[in-house]
Amino acid sequence: MKKLYLAAVAPALMLSACGSVDPAESVDAIRQNEIAQLQSIEAGDVVGAVRLYRDDAKLVRPDGTILDGGAAIGEAYAELMEDPNFGIVMTPVDGWASGSGDMAVVTSDVAFTTTDPETGEAVTLPLISETVWMRETGATWKIVSAYNVARASAPAEEGAAEAAE
Repeated sequence: MKKLYLAAVAPALMLSACGSVDPAESVDAIRQNEIAQLQSIEAGDVVGAVRLYRDDAKLVRPDGTILDGGAAIGEAYAELMEDPNFGIVMTPVDGWASGSGDMAVVTSDVAFTTTDPETGEAVTLPLISETVWMRETGATWKIVSAYNVARASAPAEEGAAEAAE
């Protein structure tokens, strides 16, 4: 069963079409978009999962591979959705947005689960994800780039691994 969560998100607020925009409202709207995206992923809806990426978006995987464009990102999501263990648990960390309401960056902790090809068992990779969003006047927020980096092992885990050797 696929598990997709976005924790600790305030309700989205309507954004003003003119003048300055409250940056917190922009971040809240983006977090709501992330919830919708995770729901699409859980439902196996590739189109819904990638509709928030601009056509020229870049997605950087934890191994450094760069997916260039919405089509490549969509293909990668389609492949992931075939994995019965695929799951994403996302916890917001930080975010900021411009006062003009046209650019924002959000950071999240992510637990990314897939099937290990060697063992067939579910494995979870802890990530930090930083996503850049842009919004044109009157348009919805779109992802320009998503940079995902594997988190280093915790010091206690490293010590235990060294002791085991």
